[in-house]
Amino acid sequence: MEYTISVGSLLTAILILVAIIAIIFIIVLLAKIAKSLSTLPSTMQHVDNVLADVETIVGVARSGAEGAKAVVTKASAALTGVNEVMDSNKGTLKAATSFVNAVTSLASLIKKK
Repeated sequence: MEYTISVGSLLTAILILVAIIAIIFIIVLLAKIAKSLSTLPSTMQHVDNVLADVETIVGVARSGAEGAKAVVTKASAALTGVNEVMDSNKGTLKAATSFVNAVTSLASLIKKK
């Protein structure tokens, strides 16, 4: 017995086989998509919780940065005031330094004797 298969019949059989494989692939893919969609609401709830936490953290960081800025501004003003006092009292500071140096020198002379 001999069977003759034409090229057209062979191509038709191959196309039918490819179509069946494609349909199976699409069904499996749709099943996976449906499973993913069933978990979407809980996933979105987790995303909402994470975003709320991020918003809280950003708020705390913002208030901390504003507080730090206020402290730095006050410290800068205080240092400016100290600098101004030191500039206006340079003569007094030099005299006090000279006095301390003289007392230190006198003390070292007394210890040597």
